[in-house]
Amino acid sequence: MSNSKNAKSNQSNAPSQWAQLLGDIIDKLVGTNLSTTMKFDNFEIAVPQVKGPDGADLGSAKWIINGKIQWTTTESNKD
Repeated sequence: MSNSKNAKSNQSNAPSQWAQLLGDIIDKLVGTNLSTTMKFDNFEIAVPQVKGPDGADLGSAKWIINGKIQWTTTESNKD
């Protein structure tokens, strides 16, 4: 039973962990004159089914990404 409880706990923490990780990466990249390209080939993101407060089914999602995401950061002086 504790394994099931830990798995549910980890799943509920996953979005905040991803948000924190992304925030940390962006903090490190901003102002560093860097260009980054991430390429995806059938990258699949499965969003689990969610129930609302009254038990209503709010649905789930499955996203497949093909292509690339590119971002560029530059340092600017705000004098």
